Amino acid sequence: MGPVLVLLCTVLSVAPSRGIKCGGVLSAPSGNFSSPNFPGLYPYETECTWLIVVAEGSSVLLSFSHFELEYHATCAYDYLQVYNGASRDQGNLLGTFCGRGAPPPFASAWHVMAVVFRSDRHVAKRGFAASYHKDACGGQLAGLSGEITSPRYPESYPNDAECRWSIRAAGGPLTLVFADFQVEGGQGCGFDYVALFDGPTAAAPHLGRYCGSTRPPRTVSSTSHLFILFKSDFNIVGRGECQEVYTTIKGNFSSPQYPNFYPNNLQCQWSIQLPPGYRIKVIFLDLELEARSSLTGGCDYDRLDVFDGGAENASLLGTWCGRESPVPVTSRSHQLLVVLRTDRSTAKRGFSLAYRRNNTSIIVSTLYIDFSVGDQEDIHRYEVQCEPKRKEASVSLITGPDPRRMSQAEHMVDVQQRGAGVMDVHETKGQDTSDIVFISICILAGLLMVIAVVGLVLL
Repeated sequence: MGPVLVLLCTVLSVAPSRGIKCGGVLSAPSGNFSSPNFPGLYPYETECTWLIVVAEGSSVLLSFSHFELEYHATCAYDYLQVYNGASRDQGNLLGTFCGRGAPPPFASAWHVMAVVFRSDRHVAKRGFAASYHKDACGGQLAGLSGEITSPRYPESYPNDAECRWSIRAAGGPLTLVFADFQVEGGQGCGFDYVALFDGPTAAAPHLGRYCGSTRPPRTVSSTSHLFILFKSDFNIVGRGECQEVYTTIKGNFSSPQYPNFYPNNLQCQWSIQLPPGYRIKVIFLDLELEARSSLTGGCDYDRLDVFDGGAENASLLGTWCGRESPVPVTSRSHQLLVVLRTDRSTAKRGFSLAYRRNNTSIIVSTLYIDFSVGDQEDIHRYEVQCEPKRKEASVSLITGPDPRRMSQAEHMVDVQQRGAGVMDVHETKGQDTSDIVFISICILAGLLMVIAVVGLVLL
């Protein structure tokens, strides 16, 4: 309790030195507070600290209904800081905020949270309005049956939360059943997770660690105690506008809160999925993210990635940040993924883009050749793709010969494709070949390529 008393003395001494009454200790289960003079302009050269203290065993849930401070790329002028606990150590800092991008909701890891507001001697804005309430996150539970939920359920839980439930039954094992489950996923459940322990504390044998959207299995303890730990990290994996799937032939979407500043610590995904045979063209209407790193020159802070496929392991079409003006990008498949990542400081306006189905369609034909002998099945499958607008054709050997012959066959196909491409260029210079004629030539060329492949296989 010593550090708290020291901080209280600091709180009470700051405000009178400026002649402004602000800050203090908030110990009610819930309440509201705001910057001085809100909704008017806050005064210059002001520093206020609010210490929120709720009952032990609970956490503090903090949210902002209005936020407007002087903007700076690193929040060096006017800013608001949120700390997890009473100490203003850098390790307890949950975030520093300025501009018009409202901070995300916060949940403290224990029953104390500190909020610091500071203004310099230039440029005043309306400030902020915030509210908090005690959250019964975790606790000691006893009885024959009961129900527990994550904070704010069924809404999205806050970031940086940690809840611990110790459950004790009258006499006998406990059975735990999950009725609903949707937690941020990740390899090894390293971000948000629910962990179960076969005993009264986290030192008991580990029963499981779960994340994602699949409900954990029914769990039965071996004793009359069960310990449940729920933890969320600082990143916000939003629902709704922050994680969408688009299947229409054209559309628009933008970063959260656009054209206002996006929140910090975002990881958003927009997936565009069209029918096979079409490509996707993305046009950037506006882009303003945190600038590139002055040390590395890379998009190390906030960035926008576009992937040529439905997942992040697909080919990367581009990465952008700052105030860059990306040229339109076109996928090579019928799926495209847009990913926005932001760090815990410096928010910008974000992005707005439009997409549409590319007029170029790909005619796909699959050919099967049966080389089966007796009872041994050996069917070779080839895929022919024709793209009229680009006057491109390709043949892919999907299944069939052994790897050595497959490599030889693919090499032959590549050589013939390059030759056909050169011939096609000369032809288009002399005459305007229609799409129908090209498709016919493409299919014929594909058949010739397959014949060449078969010839190599039979050698």
